Amino acid sequence: MNKLSLLLAPLLAFAVQSGLTAEDAAPKKPAPKPAVAATKGLRLKNGDRFLFIGDSITHQCLYTQYVENFFYTRYPDIRLHFRNAGVSGDRALDALNRFDEDIAAFKPTVATILLGMNDGTYKDFDKPTFDTYSKDMTTLLEKLAAIKCKVIVMSPTMFDHQAWNVRVKEKPEYARGRVVTGYNGVLAYYGKWLQEVARERRLLFVDLFGPLNNYTVQERIMQPKFTLIPDAIHPGNDGQFIMALSLLQQVGETGPILGAGVRLVNGQWQPLSPFVTEVKGNPSRSVSYTVKPKSLPWVEYDDAPIGTKLTAAGHRASQESHIVTGLISGRYDLQINGQLVGTFDERQLGVHAEIEADPDSPTYQQALKVAALNKERNDKAVHPLRDLWGREKGMLRKKAEDPAGYAAWQTEFKTKRAELDALAAKYEDEIYTINQPPALKVDIVPNRQPVPVPAKPQPKAAPKAPEPKKAA
Repeated sequence: MNKLSLLLAPLLAFAVQSGLTAEDAAPKKPAPKPAVAATKGLRLKNGDRFLFIGDSITHQCLYTQYVENFFYTRYPDIRLHFRNAGVSGDRALDALNRFDEDIAAFKPTVATILLGMNDGTYKDFDKPTFDTYSKDMTTLLEKLAAIKCKVIVMSPTMFDHQAWNVRVKEKPEYARGRVVTGYNGVLAYYGKWLQEVARERRLLFVDLFGPLNNYTVQERIMQPKFTLIPDAIHPGNDGQFIMALSLLQQVGETGPILGAGVRLVNGQWQPLSPFVTEVKGNPSRSVSYTVKPKSLPWVEYDDAPIGTKLTAAGHRASQESHIVTGLISGRYDLQINGQLVGTFDERQLGVHAEIEADPDSPTYQQALKVAALNKERNDKAVHPLRDLWGREKGMLRKKAEDPAGYAAWQTEFKTKRAELDALAAKYEDEIYTINQPPALKVDIVPNRQPVPVPAKPQPKAAPKAPEPKKAA
């Protein structure tokens, strides 16, 4: 008898006396631990802390807000915390100067870095200027590594020379101290250097320069005055949306959120997925079902209409669709919770009827409320907090001249910071109470409205013969 049999023999004897089977008596394997919920690309988990480091383009609270909205609506069951750490006019050295209080104190688990626009000092390429930037950026990356933070390095955004020329004609003072010949190329160089640094350090890299530049060149073929950056430096809403989408796409977070529906099998409606329940209806003619979505759509269409259209963001990044195969030929109304969302024919429903951009959809309306509340959070708490940090930068420069004034300011600064941080956290708590998708009742019923018949073109009346001219 081998050693294992000797060990198991007493257990088996006990099992016989107790009425247990050998399988019951055998040592149990520990049950597998349930998988921890995480986001699709960055693998962010509940409680992770997301930080945006940057200059005025980050201080604008636009691309950051759009990214926040994406995560709030895409992962309502994963509680993430966001912090904007952008300050107008910042260079990499400024981020280092406030690193301990503004960056490390937040204890970020992931951070994006968008710096370089000011570091190039708005002039043609200059090696000493670049060396300063590369040294300070390297130090910033090392300090982030020391606090065990996942880093996403982002290229500087584009500088729009055409928009600059227009702006300077309107406001000549805008060009004071800036000789921007070739500056877009300077930023491209900075970005490619960052890409190599990210590769060497095995960090994530996101190209923001390319998408902004490419969409601008593309659109100017048909619209010569087109720009995503009206003042040449700070992208407007549409440009900032493209930045947010580029970040989310390049880290692997985008993709469809719902593809729910039913199909007709042997004369019976059958669900296409486990989260479709309560299926019933008239085979081939109508059907209803209940679906419990896990996410809400990403709805920035009103805020960035050009950016969302150029990128087809709804379809590519947040597709929400319903599928019904087996209907007879005809047109059908898609109703959700009793609300008409759209009318489709049987072929469209058989492939997929997309509703992520339909303002009549209940999920769209709910996502709008999330975005509106987050805008309020940014307007009333986040942006004022960044303004406060901007003031701190100015006060720090005057510290040597007025140490007493700086000390008094520090008391005010810390008090106000605590108030705004608490307000931002309060808004975040509220967002996580309104971003939970409810179950939806879906009805696919024949459309009763007659298909409009286009009016036949009426023949043009024959031109009248000109009257003979009277003799003068």
